[in-house]
Amino acid sequence: MMSRIVALVATLLAVSSTASAFEASVVPATRKVVPGDKNTYTTWATAELAGCRNEWESFQVVIRTEGTLTGVNAAMTDLAGPSDSVIPASAAHLYREWFLKIENPSGGGISVKNHMREPGLYPDPLIPFVDPYSETPNPVGAPFDIGVNDNGLAVVFVDIHIPDQALPGTYLGTLAVTAEGQDPIAIPVELAVWELDMPNEKNIGTAFRMSDSQVRRYHGGPDEGATSADFDRILKNYYVAAQDHRIDPTGFKGPVDFQFDGDGVLLPVDWTAYDAYMAPYIDGSYFPNGVGVARFDVGMFGPGRGRTMDDEQYKQAAAALANHLDQKGWWHKAWVYSKDEPWLTKPLEDPSVAEQNMMNVANDSRLLVESSDLWKGHILVTGPKFDLAAEWVGIWCPVQPMYDSWFWTEDDYPGRGDYDAHVAGGGELWFYNCNGNMPPYPGYDIDTTIGYEPRILKWGSWYEGATGYLYWRLLYWGDFDPWVEWQDIPGFGPFFARNGDGLLMYPGDGDGTFADARTPEFLSLDGPIVSYRMKQIRDGLEDWEIFIMAEKAGIGDWVKTEIGKVYRRFGNFMELDCERLNYYCPEDEPWTLDEGALLQVRSRIAAKLLFTLYPDRYPDPDEPAIPEVVESGAEITETIEDIAELPGDVGTGDSVTDDTTDSGEAQQDAASDAVQGSDLQESGRSGCAAGKGSTRDLAAIPALILAAAVAMLMRRKKAAY
Repeated sequence: MMSRIVALVATLLAVSSTASAFEASVVPATRKVVPGDKNTYTTWATAELAGCRNEWESFQVVIRTEGTLTGVNAAMTDLAGPSDSVIPASAAHLYREWFLKIENPSGGGISVKNHMREPGLYPDPLIPFVDPYSETPNPVGAPFDIGVNDNGLAVVFVDIHIPDQALPGTYLGTLAVTAEGQDPIAIPVELAVWELDMPNEKNIGTAFRMSDSQVRRYHGGPDEGATSADFDRILKNYYVAAQDHRIDPTGFKGPVDFQFDGDGVLLPVDWTAYDAYMAPYIDGSYFPNGVGVARFDVGMFGPGRGRTMDDEQYKQAAAALANHLDQKGWWHKAWVYSKDEPWLTKPLEDPSVAEQNMMNVANDSRLLVESSDLWKGHILVTGPKFDLAAEWVGIWCPVQPMYDSWFWTEDDYPGRGDYDAHVAGGGELWFYNCNGNMPPYPGYDIDTTIGYEPRILKWGSWYEGATGYLYWRLLYWGDFDPWVEWQDIPGFGPFFARNGDGLLMYPGDGDGTFADARTPEFLSLDGPIVSYRMKQIRDGLEDWEIFIMAEKAGIGDWVKTEIGKVYRRFGNFMELDCERLNYYCPEDEPWTLDEGALLQVRSRIAAKLLFTLYPDRYPDPDEPAIPEVVESGAEITETIEDIAELPGDVGTGDSVTDDTTDSGEAQQDAASDAVQGSDLQESGRSGCAAGKGSTRDLAAIPALILAAAVAMLMRRKKAAY
């Protein structure tokens, strides 16, 4: 261990002794780097991360030059940890961030202070350095060039998977950034592994609809209805990519036929083909990690969706399905999607349509529950709770702006407290977002400068008591090319057309039946290009799992108080008016604009959970740290170890800031009265340094040696700026 660290220090010092014609520095994964917005360039010299075993932790590297660069590349070393343990370099997945030129901002450009949607370049597609869908390591996203049309800027997204067998403690390594004819730049990477395990089996229900036909159009699959082993492999890569981000597709509908005799009695059902189709998704054999979906829509008997069966036939077939899934041990994962958004009418001026929709949902839901008690708790409605169907609906799933009175200020939608009795009776509350999430509501817009909007949505969902999250589409590519068009203005109108709505993955190929695709010419992948937003969604779902761990450990109320420092509510009515309740006021932000505060809260929650589970090994983050008094000449090793091992410790390294960069005062002034606590004032850094692990061995000493070398490196780099 010591020899590896000493060698690493020597490498860092050797590299730092020469000058390069480019700069490479770290920004946290929560920061969306927007060309031209100098505040997003404020960087640090060290990547400091912390997370659970089996969790993904990420950071970004901003590469800048005043000229041009060719052959730009990056590579991670192994991360050396306690007791000679190693996180291999292969655990790091590197991507080049691809910038999209937004000319028509989301919502027609209507937005509010601090939550602007403006024209410009925004990162979203993540081009992998190496083809993840090939058995051979074919280069894809790197090496690359930075030319005169690239604003002298490139961003690399680094995603590290912490192995589930990793020893807790601090791991050290480097990311080397290189370019042809230039001296390399070595970026120190410090990863603290918590003594916590991110579960493989997801505790959160997710439903993100996949569009198989869109995959077929872009990847050259055969016509609809045909089968192809090659297409099946490509399609599977899309499902696996979603699962890698803790996202399950909405539903699976295996082939089954319900037949009735002349008296309307259901004939025996042959479930053979249905079971063969469904089993791999549910038992996990379809996925490389062997983990099945957490929840799924059965795809049949959707209340209010219309049906050809009469009431009695409907009840018989529905009971047969529920009983069969129960016998297979699959029923606890099943739910049924009712008519989507029954409150939404066309035309909007005709409320009688909505009333009829709700009556149909209520009537069919009643029939399902009458057919079998198994259906209780398994009917989902995408909308706020309404009394007509409250007796039978098990999962209420409102869009965030239709929860409480924070957006539609003239309407009294059910909100906090109104779902408590439903949940106490065994029901569930889910949420979803769509093109109706107007700023200052967070959403999935490409053209926001606040990168962690998708993540804070998941924090708020847990805070409000949800157990699942739904999104209407992963691949809304429509009749346009998702590499050059990201909003459906003809379909939704300029106000509701949002960039990236329903589009979280991009086709990795453009040689399919969609002849006009403008996929980057160097891309020819048998799978999707995932997005920056998907990484934020995944991180939010991982955070949600940590909150659930804390609940199970008995500190749920403490966690809710802690989250309350950075989250008050989902949003406000978008009109700026500080005089009226629930209208947007910058001095009363609904959720924090300080990414450091967000990550500091996450670190404190992990520290509290570690203390709760292992009080003999971890300090209480709520107890003030009392430094040990060391007599002159006494052994100091234990004191050094204690300092290095505090799970809630936040590093205080020097920032590296572009001299031409605005210090970010405007953003901080706007956020000064936002959601924050007095203990979050040290949030100028990323907050990722918290959580130094649990082991107390001599690994702390080489860590301090490395820290000294890194400090020297940082001072040299700062002087160069």
